[in-house]
Amino acid sequence: MSAAQPLLSAAVRQLSRSASGVVVKPARGFQVFRVDGYSWTKALPAGERISSENFTVGGRDWKIDYYPNGSGSCSGHISLHLRLDEYERQRVGAQYRFSLLGPSGAAAYELPAATGVFTCPGAGGGEYYTTADDEPEEELVVGCGYAEFIATDELEVRRETLLKDDCLAIRCDVAVVEVEALSLGRKFRQRAPKLNLNYSDDDEDSGDDQAASRRSRSRRQPDDREYIRQCLAEQRHRA
Repeated sequence: MSAAQPLLSAAVRQLSRSASGVVVKPARGFQVFRVDGYSWTKALPAGERISSENFTVGGRDWKIDYYPNGSGSCSGHISLHLRLDEYERQRVGAQYRFSLLGPSGAAAYELPAATGVFTCPGAGGGEYYTTADDEPEEELVVGCGYAEFIATDELEVRRETLLKDDCLAIRCDVAVVEVEALSLGRKFRQRAPKLNLNYSDDDEDSGDDQAASRRSRSRRQPDDREYIRQCLAEQRHRA
């Protein structure tokens, strides 16, 4: 059996070169979800949620899910969950923190920040939550949060600071890693010269062709080593 031909060192009629890169950086943001008329939300059955509008962090859409009488069997508490709300299926890791705001806008009650993995099932998919202390039982984790964020009795006791004017203000902070494409250099493809088989007696056209040929030769393309150095020296574009 003959040895394979050394393709990587073979002379070619056409050479293409390109470079690409990414910029990885943290992204964070928050949403304040205000619920006026808190007392009336207690009339909702356990497991019934009220969701915030979408908010964007790290190029992805999120929602806050608020359960006035707890999610599942956690009655006697309010449940708070952060949910990834994207149309296409994807898996995202994020840090999050929930807090309840007092009249001054500062956090009057909060739990420590937690880390979760969120999977959006896409259109028509199912969903379930995990809490900050639980390990997911399956891969599809749409939301993470706290099934027993605060007892409803404690909320009533602290009404002056947490439920001023029957208003519940929920803040959710989110931090993720964002990956952005980075353009490096420019694509270069060296093509084999074409033979001009169209003969013409037009001297002006012939002169234009010769000028174009001279311009093409004057633009010297960098060799491989120089091209790579140029790509690595490209300035990063940071937000």
